[in-house]
Amino acid sequence: MDFSIVKKVTLGLAITASLGACMSTGPALKSSNSESVAGIEARVPYANYTNYYGYVDKKTEPQGQYKGKDAYYLYAWVPAAVDEIGVSMVSPAANKPAESDFVNELYTELNESNPDKFFDTYIVLDRLNILDTAKIKKGGESLQTLTYNDDSSELPANPGGRNYNSLLRQVSDINNPTKALVRGVYRISFTSFRGEVEGSFEATVGTNIPGVKIASSLEELHKLVN
Repeated sequence: MDFSIVKKVTLGLAITASLGACMSTGPALKSSNSESVAGIEARVPYANYTNYYGYVDKKTEPQGQYKGKDAYYLYAWVPAAVDEIGVSMVSPAANKPAESDFVNELYTELNESNPDKFFDTYIVLDRLNILDTAKIKKGGESLQTLTYNDDSSELPANPGGRNYNSLLRQVSDINNPTKALVRGVYRISFTSFRGEVEGSFEATVGTNIPGVKIASSLEELHKLVN
């Protein structure tokens, strides 16, 4: 037996396991970068993860429309220019909130009584024209839609066994002002094209900088940031 090959494979598996263990949450949101050890490719985790736990029920008012469907918003403050932003949304929420996570009041109120309610997630990432923390509560407009995603096989399947959870990545291009990921407010819109939006969800934002904050309204985000 060639023990050098065994050693390489074992090392590769160990590094792959280590990369997975570096994640702060269950959802398999990792960066677009990958490392290869002994021929095994593994995506590299982001340096920082920010989690938001929410719940949408029949009484929750939609905040907008996306392609004719009711849409709901999350707002993320990114405190510095960043090389990449990753966003995932899993429904129902796959983990229990940690002390450092952001948790919506509805999640606290409704998830215990109906934890298995879930929906097919569809997410969109927009850049808003808000760069100054003092102006967050005044609102702003979407400068552009950066990217979107419906279904991802990288994430855990939903309770129905379908890969209907969503994951997107946006890589910065400093040579293109419309694709450069600068400090400011980004909006995560979510809806569903398979039924209604109802149930719990866990949204995760991955970046390589600390200090990202997530809220369900600009007023709430203003309070968190200022």
